[in-house]
Formats: sequence, C-alpha cells, structure tokens
Amino acid sequence: MIRLKNIISVVMWVLLQISLCITSCFIFFLSFLCSTIFACPFCGPVETPISHHIMRSNEAAVGESMTQAQANVQGQRRQSFSLLSKIILMPTGRTLMPLDSSVDVKAAVEDSFSGTALLFNLPVAGWTAIPADEMLIGYVLQAPPVKGNFLSKTNRLEWFARWLEYSNPIISNDAYAEFALAPFQEVQNSVGAFDPKLVIDRLTDPALPPQRRGFYALLAGVLSHTSSKQSQRTCINALTEALENQPSSDFQTGLDGIIAGLFIALGEKTLPLLERQKLFQSDASPINQRHLLQALRFCWEYPSDTIARKKVISMTRALLAVPHLSREVIVDLSRYQDWESCDSIAETWDTLGTENPFIRPAIIGYLLACPLEKSSALLTQLRNKNIEIFEEARQAALMPFPAAAP
Repeated sequence: MIRLKNIISVVMWVLLQISLCITSCFIFFLSFLCSTIFACPFCGPVETPISHHIMRSNEAAVGESMTQAQANVQGQRRQSFSLLSKIILMPTGRTLMPLDSSVDVKAAVEDSFSGTALLFNLPVAGWTAIPADEMLIGYVLQAPPVKGNFLSKTNRLEWFARWLEYSNPIISNDAYAEFALAPFQEVQNSVGAFDPKLVIDRLTDPALPPQRRGFYALLAGVLSHTSSKQSQRTCINALTEALENQPSSDFQTGLDGIIAGLFIALGEKTLPLLERQKLFQSDASPINQRHLLQALRFCWEYPSDTIARKKVISMTRALLAVPHLSREVIVDLSRYQDWESCDSIAETWDTLGTENPFIRPAIIGYLLACPLEKSSALLTQLRNKNIEIFEEARQAALMPFPAAAP
C-alpha cells in the first residue's frame, strides 16, 4: 500500500503540473505537432484510444505487475497484475479510488513488462494491460471522456492537440488516435488549437512519420480559411509544394490528404494543379492516382468544404479510362448516381473489361442500378455478345465492392 500511496501522490502532482503546463506552455506543446479506415480517411491505421477503452470497459484500474508474461498455445501473452486502485468518472473528470485490498487478475499484454500498468476489463477480451508511468496515468485522468464535455465550451480534441508529439510515445500515439477516429467536423472545429506555422513546419518536415502527413495537410487546408492572409498563403504554398515535390519513387505518402487539403483551401482551383501533375493520365503513378480517387471521395462527403458534387463526378469520370481504377470508378459513379455515364461505362465491356475480370461485374452492377430505360437495352446488348461471360459477370456483380461511402 506504500507503493500505491506514492503513485497517487505523484499522480496528483502530475495533474497539477499538467494544468499549469496547459495554461502557461501552450505554444511549447504545439511545437511538437506531428501516428486503423476510420473517420479521418488520411490518418492511417491507429490503435483504439485509451478513452474509448475506458468507455467500453466494465472496469478500468491501475495496478502492479506480479509475474512475467506467459504465452499460450495460440501465442497470446497473459501476465498477472495486482489491482491497486480503480479509475472512476467524476463530474470534473476521472480520478483514482484506492482499493481496500489488492485484487489479482491476469491480463493480455503485447510484451511482458514490470512495474505500473493501466488495466481495462473489456466485455469480450477480458482484462488487458499497458505499461504506464505517472505521467501517462495523469494524462489519462485529465483527458476529456468520450461522452460528456467537462471542458466548458471547448472541443475535446483541442485538449489532445497539445500532446500530439509528446516524448512518451504512448501518449503521443493516443492523442493522434483521437484525431484519426474523430469525424472531420470535429477535427475542423478543433483547428483553433493549432498554430499555422507549426502545422506547416510539420507538413514540410521530411522526418515526419508518413502516416501523419495526410493529417497535417488536412489541417493546413482548414487553416487556410481561418488564419490571416499571410498564413493562408503560407498554407496554400506548403500544400502546393507538397503536391509538386514528387519523391524519386512512384510512392508519395500522404498524397491523398495533401490533395484533400488543397481542395479545402482552393476548391476547383485545385484541378489545374492536378492536371499539371498528370494525375489523370494512364501512365501516372497508380498509387498516386488511387490517392486522388480517395481525395475525391472525401470531397463527395464534404462538398460544402471542398468542391461541388457535380465537379466530383466529372473528375471521377476522367479516371474511368485508367485500367487499374476503372472498377472502383464505376462503383463510385453508381453510388454518386451518375447515370449520364451509362454509355461510356458500357463501352468499357469490350475494352478494359477484357483485361480486368472485376470490371465487367461492376458494369453490370451499374447498369442494374441505373433507372434510365437505356440501361435495359445495354444489358441486353452485353448479354447477346456472350451469354456465358455475361452470366458469370452478373453472378459476380452480386458480391459487394468496397468503394466510396454512400
């Protein structure tokens, strides 16, 4: 129990330091700005945030390791811990409630560790544990819960912005996961917590983890509408430079977020930049073109913040002739209810459809969904070309395709 008292006293001190740090060192934490699909389509895969674990858990606690982890026949590691205190939700946040007597549990762990741990009793998985120090425990107790908002009139993501690149990787990754899993509107509403200069510094930093590049590009796009004219131009220039500075390889990490950021910042004026990069041509990088398609799907979901949906449709149509994207483009146009492309899509049956076995099922799926009278005639024409091939494609069309959100 002496160890528990020491932990609680240190945590209380840490909470005080966090509060002082938030009020007096806000810019210092922002200087650290910088790691699955998910609400943000450009943030990459992330672990479940700790606040979500707590929300879903039957119990959350702080404990001490008792033994080393042992793996079962499936390779899953479990380790024994002694629970010393529970994490409970109060009107002003979370706090630790010491237990009268310790409780021993076995918890799943990624790797064996010694010392203090955060533990969560999840409904299906049971107890799981992660290593923790006093700073992490203080961070967890101070962090805004998923439900409820005890930070008056403050977007909860603004609190996590201060920890995006904290020295403890568990804290920095957890803060990033909060942004990655949040709806775009919440990220947009939290942009006041970010300094435009620091966001641009992170976006243009070659050492930035690739997974985060799209996220900072998205922030730069939003900031281009909320900052001074000089900051707006700086954000747009940084995004344009990020688009045009192609790496030596065909792969450009975070390009989807960069394009989306440009759409947010410039709207339809982004199109000439994309054309200059030849992203609509068949010989462009397949990965970069897929990033473009992902960015267009984002624009479809948020037309008031990017470009009009009719423009999304016309730009998506321009990718129909790109062989490796044709199937996805057809599915997207169907979900966008672009029935004016009926004829051009049917024509790909004999061109691109002979090269890619997935294109013909997508064509049939599109024509079956199309409400125009001509769609029935086009289906008949395709069936008359080769009944066997048509029926195979029709059966395959019943299988769902992952594509743009409806």
